[in-house]
Amino acid sequence: MDILWAAAAIGAIVFVLFFALAQHWHTIMRQQSWTIRNLAERVKDLEEVGDPEFRRRLGDSSPMPLEQVFHFSFRLSDRFWRDQLRIKSEDWDFIRAFGSFVGSVKLEHWRSHTVATVTEILPENSTARWQTRSLDFYPDSSKSAEKLPLWELRLSPANGSTGRPASLELMLRRNAVELCGYYAAARVGADGNGQDKSAAEEIVFFTVPLDSARLTNFRSHDPANLSNTVIGNAAESVVPVHETSWQAFYANRDDVLGIEWQLRLRDLSKKAEWERWKILETAGVP
Repeated sequence: MDILWAAAAIGAIVFVLFFALAQHWHTIMRQQSWTIRNLAERVKDLEEVGDPEFRRRLGDSSPMPLEQVFHFSFRLSDRFWRDQLRIKSEDWDFIRAFGSFVGSVKLEHWRSHTVATVTEILPENSTARWQTRSLDFYPDSSKSAEKLPLWELRLSPANGSTGRPASLELMLRRNAVELCGYYAAARVGADGNGQDKSAAEEIVFFTVPLDSARLTNFRSHDPANLSNTVIGNAAESVVPVHETSWQAFYANRDDVLGIEWQLRLRDLSKKAEWERWKILETAGVP
């Protein structure tokens, strides 16, 4: 009888040990299964990251990066007003009283659009001397002629005429800035009411491309830099430390027309590459 009780006790102990061991192995297998499933999901995520379509969707949902910043300014000499526009004395009085003049234009080129900040001097009869306006431009790639007016200067009063008065306009296109002149051309006939009508004629005085490849011939040293040294009668071209592939200065002067413009470019898409490799450019002054 004692032997049976001893055998039963041993059997119970062995059963308990096997049960505990089975529970332990079950827990281990469950943890390993969870780890394998988690690793499989991570591998799948990594494969999706390498998928071009996934990258495109991720890029579309990410914030729009600021790619380029332009600072543009231009100056019109007395010769331009006298010979090109032929402004009369009474029109000069009108322009000074009611016209504003551009001081500078800042263009922030984002991936989706361009933000233009125009700083202009207000007319002489205004109490505020400066004014800053901000405009958003969303160009359509399928419409090459699309443009945004940045500034307009009326050159003469309307005088009761139904036609468009003569004016100067600074226009922003997809990849350029233009200064255009509009004035009434010769009479082109009569309208439905039997009155003569005039056709507006457009003249483009300059076009400044917003593309570093097309601006190569206008590359110049920034006058804000003091690193240009003069030896004798010749100026020695010294590349400033900060004038690199992601920062550039362009300028042009047309003495015949009496127009001068300047453009500073900060190409932020190239800045990271320059900071990584520290590549300096040679001076290329036309």
